[in-house]
Amino acid sequence: MSWQSILAELLSTQKFTRQGSIVSTLAKRGSSVNQATVSRELRRLGARKVNGIYQLSNQMNFGAPIFSLEVTSNGCLVIIKTRSAFASVLAHRIDISMLDGVLGTIAGDDTVFVALREGAEIDDIKQYLGWSKS
Repeated sequence: MSWQSILAELLSTQKFTRQGSIVSTLAKRGSSVNQATVSRELRRLGARKVNGIYQLSNQMNFGAPIFSLEVTSNGCLVIIKTRSAFASVLAHRIDISMLDGVLGTIAGDDTVFVALREGAEIDDIKQYLGWSKS
């Protein structure tokens, strides 16, 4: 398992208030990385501090309600409807998530188009956004 995967697992199962604690915990798990490297990886993962605790983006409140999420028949385009003026926030979160298979996004006022690579896992994007409706 890569140190990046271990980091994601740690953020999902433990509460960290300092990057130094993350570095120490990774070292105990056999991954020697420095704080600057952890900081870059946290940014790449879209992790943020919420109430003083580092959390992965898929555990965060996006601040934008998602009213619908539809996938085209060929599975290469996801259309997300949200509240007016929130589409760019969602698109940005998806862009910085580095989700495998996401090629990019286009945001309007209340709609986000997510272009996916052929064969991309739609469930990954649904999980990231916290979408549980069928």
